[in-house]
Amino acid sequence: MFDERTYKILEAAIQEFIKQGQPVSSKKIVNKYKFGVKDATIRSEFNKLTEQGFLSQSHISGGRIPTDKGYQFIVNNIVQDFFDSAEIFHQNFNKLINPTHKLCVGINILDDEKWSNFLDKISQDMQLLSAGYRTDENRVYKTGLNELFENLEINERDDFCQIAKDFEMLDEKLEKLPKIINNSNFPKIFIGKKSPVTESKFLSVIIDSYNIDNNKFYLVAIGPKRMDYEKNIKYLRKIKESIKNKK
Repeated sequence: MFDERTYKILEAAIQEFIKQGQPVSSKKIVNKYKFGVKDATIRSEFNKLTEQGFLSQSHISGGRIPTDKGYQFIVNNIVQDFFDSAEIFHQNFNKLINPTHKLCVGINILDDEKWSNFLDKISQDMQLLSAGYRTDENRVYKTGLNELFENLEINERDDFCQIAKDFEMLDEKLEKLPKIINNSNFPKIFIGKKSPVTESKFLSVIIDSYNIDNNKFYLVAIGPKRMDYEKNIKYLRKIKESIKNKK
Protein backbone atom coordinates (compact mmCIF):
# COMPACT_ATOMS: atom_id res chain seq x y z
CA MET A 1 0.00 0.00 0.00
CA PHE A 2 2.89 2.34 0.75
CA ASP A 3 6.65 2.13 1.19
CA GLU A 4 8.47 0.89 4.27
CA ARG A 5 9.33 4.36 5.60
CA THR A 6 5.72 5.51 5.47
CA TYR A 7 4.63 2.34 7.23
CA LYS A 8 7.26 2.79 9.95
CA ILE A 9 6.16 6.40 10.49
CA LEU A 10 2.53 5.32 10.81
CA GLU A 11 3.54 2.55 13.21
CA ALA A 12 5.59 5.00 15.30
CA ALA A 13 2.73 7.52 15.43
CA ILE A 14 0.27 4.86 16.60
CA GLN A 15 2.68 3.43 19.18
CA GLU A 16 3.29 6.91 20.60
CA PHE A 17 -0.42 7.58 20.83
CA ILE A 18 -0.98 4.24 22.58
CA LYS A 19 1.74 5.07 25.12
CA GLN A 20 0.93 8.73 25.76
CA GLY A 21 -2.72 9.20 24.81
CA GLN A 22 -1.89 12.58 23.23
CA PRO A 23 -1.91 13.72 19.59
CA VAL A 24 1.48 12.96 18.06
CA SER A 25 3.54 15.73 16.47
CA SER A 26 6.00 15.32 13.63
CA LYS A 27 8.68 16.83 15.90
CA LYS A 28 8.11 14.04 18.42
CA ILE A 29 8.67 11.41 15.73
CA VAL A 30 11.80 13.15 14.42
CA ASN A 31 13.37 13.43 17.86
CA LYS A 32 12.53 9.98 19.16
CA TYR A 33 12.67 7.63 16.19
CA LYS A 34 15.61 8.94 14.18
CA PHE A 35 14.32 8.17 10.71
CA GLY A 36 17.12 10.27 9.25
CA VAL A 37 14.76 12.82 7.69
CA LYS A 38 13.76 16.37 8.58
CA ASP A 39 10.61 17.50 10.35
CA ALA A 40 9.16 18.71 7.06
CA THR A 41 9.42 15.21 5.60
CA ILE A 42 7.57 13.69 8.56
CA ARG A 43 4.87 16.37 8.24
CA SER A 44 4.54 15.49 4.56
CA GLU A 45 4.16 11.81 5.45
CA PHE A 46 1.61 12.71 8.14
CA ASN A 47 -0.36 14.72 5.58
CA LYS A 48 -0.38 11.77 3.18
CA LEU A 49 -1.46 9.34 5.90
CA THR A 50 -4.20 11.75 6.98
CA GLU A 51 -5.47 12.10 3.41
CA GLN A 52 -5.55 8.31 3.12
CA GLY A 53 -7.57 7.99 6.33
CA PHE A 54 -4.96 6.34 8.58
CA LEU A 55 -4.49 9.38 10.84
CA SER A 56 -6.69 12.31 11.78
CA GLN A 57 -6.05 15.88 12.91
CA SER A 58 -8.49 17.93 14.95
CA HIS A 59 -7.02 21.28 13.89
CA ILE A 60 -4.39 22.41 11.42
CA SER A 61 -1.59 23.01 13.91
CA GLY A 62 -2.33 19.98 16.11
CA GLY A 63 -0.78 16.54 16.24
CA ARG A 64 -2.22 13.39 14.73
CA ILE A 65 -4.21 10.54 16.24
CA PRO A 66 -4.90 7.10 14.74
CA THR A 67 -8.18 6.40 13.00
CA ASP A 68 -9.90 3.02 13.14
CA LYS A 69 -8.42 2.36 9.70
CA GLY A 70 -4.94 3.16 11.01
CA TYR A 71 -5.31 0.89 14.03
CA GLN A 72 -6.68 -1.95 11.92
CA PHE A 73 -3.88 -1.72 9.37
CA ILE A 74 -1.17 -1.83 12.02
CA VAL A 75 -2.67 -4.63 14.13
CA ASN A 76 -3.26 -6.76 11.04
CA ASN A 77 0.44 -6.51 10.32
CA ILE A 78 1.33 -7.33 13.94
CA VAL A 79 -0.77 -10.50 13.74
CA GLN A 80 0.74 -11.45 10.40
CA ASP A 81 4.25 -10.96 11.79
CA PHE A 82 3.45 -13.51 14.51
CA PHE A 83 2.17 -15.98 11.95
CA ASP A 84 5.32 -15.55 9.86
CA SER A 85 7.92 -15.72 12.61
CA ALA A 86 9.02 -18.23 15.21
CA GLU A 87 9.25 -15.68 17.99
CA ILE A 88 11.14 -16.36 21.23
CA PHE A 89 9.52 -14.59 24.17
CA HIS A 90 11.59 -12.74 26.75
CA GLN A 91 11.94 -14.12 30.27
CA ASN A 92 10.22 -11.10 31.80
CA PHE A 93 7.16 -11.71 29.65
CA ASN A 94 7.14 -15.40 30.56
CA LYS A 95 7.22 -14.45 34.25
CA LEU A 96 4.26 -12.13 33.72
CA ILE A 97 1.94 -14.81 32.41
CA ASN A 98 3.22 -17.99 34.04
CA PRO A 99 0.57 -17.71 36.80
CA THR A 100 -2.10 -17.82 34.10
CA HIS A 101 -0.42 -20.84 32.52
CA LYS A 102 -0.92 -22.71 35.77
CA LEU A 103 -4.64 -22.12 35.41
CA CYS A 104 -4.48 -23.87 32.04
CA VAL A 105 -3.85 -27.15 33.85
CA GLY A 106 -7.09 -29.08 33.98
CA ILE A 107 -9.32 -26.48 32.32
CA ASN A 108 -10.59 -29.25 30.09
CA ILE A 109 -12.43 -30.53 33.15
CA LEU A 110 -16.05 -29.37 33.13
CA ASP A 111 -15.65 -27.18 36.19
CA ASP A 112 -17.28 -23.77 36.17
CA GLU A 113 -15.00 -22.50 38.93
CA LYS A 114 -11.87 -23.36 36.92
CA TRP A 115 -13.19 -21.56 33.87
CA SER A 116 -14.21 -18.51 35.93
CA ASN A 117 -10.80 -18.35 37.61
CA PHE A 118 -9.13 -18.68 34.23
CA LEU A 119 -11.05 -15.69 32.82
CA ASP A 120 -10.59 -13.65 36.01
CA LYS A 121 -6.82 -14.03 35.81
CA ILE A 122 -6.78 -13.02 32.15
CA SER A 123 -8.79 -9.88 32.91
CA GLN A 124 -6.47 -8.92 35.75
CA ASP A 125 -3.30 -9.51 33.74
CA MET A 126 -4.47 -7.75 30.59
CA GLN A 127 -6.60 -5.12 32.37
CA LEU A 128 -9.38 -5.80 29.89
CA LEU A 129 -12.81 -7.33 29.89
CA SER A 130 -12.54 -11.03 29.06
CA ALA A 131 -15.20 -13.47 27.99
CA GLY A 132 -15.24 -17.08 26.95
CA TYR A 133 -17.67 -19.27 25.05
CA ARG A 134 -17.67 -23.05 25.40
CA THR A 135 -19.38 -24.61 22.42
CA ASP A 136 -19.74 -28.02 24.08
CA GLU A 137 -22.10 -26.65 26.72
CA ASN A 138 -23.22 -23.48 24.95
CA ARG A 139 -21.92 -21.65 28.02
CA VAL A 140 -20.63 -18.07 28.26
CA TYR A 141 -18.28 -16.73 30.95
CA LYS A 142 -17.51 -13.03 31.26
CA THR A 143 -15.66 -10.86 33.74
CA GLY A 144 -13.61 -7.69 34.00
CA LEU A 145 -16.09 -4.88 33.39
CA ASN A 146 -14.40 -2.88 36.15
CA GLU A 147 -10.98 -3.38 34.56
CA LEU A 148 -12.38 -2.17 31.26
CA PHE A 149 -14.02 0.95 32.69
CA GLU A 150 -10.86 1.85 34.62
CA ASN A 151 -8.86 1.96 31.39
CA LEU A 152 -11.34 3.79 29.18
CA GLU A 153 -10.96 7.47 28.40
CA ILE A 154 -14.58 8.48 28.02
CA ASN A 155 -16.78 10.88 29.95
CA GLU A 156 -20.20 10.84 28.34
CA ARG A 157 -23.01 8.94 30.03
CA ASP A 158 -24.32 7.57 26.73
CA ASP A 159 -20.91 6.08 25.94
CA PHE A 160 -20.79 4.26 29.28
CA CYS A 161 -24.34 3.05 28.74
CA GLN A 162 -23.47 1.61 25.34
CA ILE A 163 -20.54 -0.32 26.79
CA ALA A 164 -22.72 -1.62 29.63
CA LYS A 165 -25.25 -2.72 27.02
CA ASP A 166 -22.48 -4.46 25.07
CA PHE A 167 -21.58 -6.36 28.25
CA GLU A 168 -25.19 -7.43 28.77
CA MET A 169 -25.46 -8.62 25.16
CA LEU A 170 -22.20 -10.60 25.18
CA ASP A 171 -23.89 -13.93 25.91
CA GLU A 172 -26.12 -13.65 22.87
CA LYS A 173 -23.32 -12.34 20.62
CA LEU A 174 -20.79 -15.00 21.64
CA GLU A 175 -23.25 -17.81 21.03
CA LYS A 176 -23.43 -16.64 17.40
CA LEU A 177 -19.65 -16.53 16.89
CA PRO A 178 -19.28 -20.00 15.30
CA LYS A 179 -21.75 -19.01 12.59
CA ILE A 180 -20.44 -15.53 11.78
CA ILE A 181 -16.68 -15.79 12.12
CA ASN A 182 -14.20 -17.61 9.88
CA ASN A 183 -12.53 -20.44 11.81
CA SER A 184 -9.04 -19.78 10.47
CA ASN A 185 -6.27 -17.26 11.12
CA PHE A 186 -6.78 -16.53 14.80
CA PRO A 187 -6.43 -14.26 16.65
CA LYS A 188 -8.74 -11.80 14.97
CA ILE A 189 -8.82 -8.12 15.91
CA PHE A 190 -11.72 -5.75 15.37
CA ILE A 191 -11.54 -2.00 15.85
CA GLY A 192 -14.54 0.09 16.87
CA LYS A 193 -17.92 -0.69 15.40
CA LYS A 194 -16.62 -3.41 13.08
CA SER A 195 -16.62 -5.86 15.99
CA PRO A 196 -19.10 -8.76 15.83
CA VAL A 197 -19.60 -8.70 19.62
CA THR A 198 -19.65 -5.00 20.60
CA GLU A 199 -21.12 -1.82 19.15
CA SER A 200 -19.22 0.87 21.06
CA LYS A 201 -16.92 2.96 18.88
CA PHE A 202 -14.44 3.20 21.77
CA LEU A 203 -13.61 -0.49 21.98
CA SER A 204 -11.32 -2.97 20.30
CA VAL A 205 -11.88 -6.70 20.41
CA ILE A 206 -9.41 -9.57 20.15
CA ILE A 207 -10.90 -13.01 19.50
CA ASP A 208 -8.93 -16.23 19.76
CA SER A 209 -10.04 -19.83 19.33
CA TYR A 210 -8.90 -22.96 21.20
CA ASN A 211 -9.57 -26.67 20.80
CA ILE A 212 -9.97 -28.40 24.17
CA ASP A 213 -11.00 -32.06 24.29
CA ASN A 214 -12.17 -31.77 20.67
CA ASN A 215 -14.44 -28.86 21.63
CA LYS A 216 -14.13 -25.28 20.52
CA PHE A 217 -13.58 -22.53 23.05
CA TYR A 218 -13.58 -18.85 22.05
CA LEU A 219 -11.69 -16.35 24.17
CA VAL A 220 -12.60 -12.69 23.72
CA ALA A 221 -10.60 -9.77 25.14
CA ILE A 222 -12.29 -6.36 25.01
CA GLY A 223 -10.50 -3.11 25.76
CA PRO A 224 -9.95 0.48 24.70
CA LYS A 225 -8.68 1.15 21.21
CA ARG A 226 -5.55 2.58 22.83
CA MET A 227 -4.48 -0.83 24.14
CA ASP A 228 -1.07 -2.48 23.77
CA TYR A 229 -1.98 -4.82 20.91
CA GLU A 230 1.42 -6.44 20.57
CA LYS A 231 1.63 -7.37 24.25
CA ASN A 232 -1.93 -8.69 24.33
CA ILE A 233 -1.46 -10.81 21.21
CA LYS A 234 1.70 -12.31 22.72
CA TYR A 235 -0.22 -13.03 25.90
CA LEU A 236 -2.99 -14.91 24.11
CA ARG A 237 -0.50 -16.80 21.99
CA LYS A 238 1.33 -18.05 25.06
CA ILE A 239 -1.95 -19.20 26.59
CA LYS A 240 -2.69 -21.16 23.42
CA GLU A 241 0.75 -22.77 23.54
CA SER A 242 0.20 -23.71 27.19
CA ILE A 243 -3.16 -25.31 26.49
CA LYS A 244 -1.65 -27.34 23.64
CA ASN A 245 1.17 -28.49 25.89
CA LYS A 246 -1.26 -29.70 28.55
CA LYS A 247 -2.95 -32.18 26.22
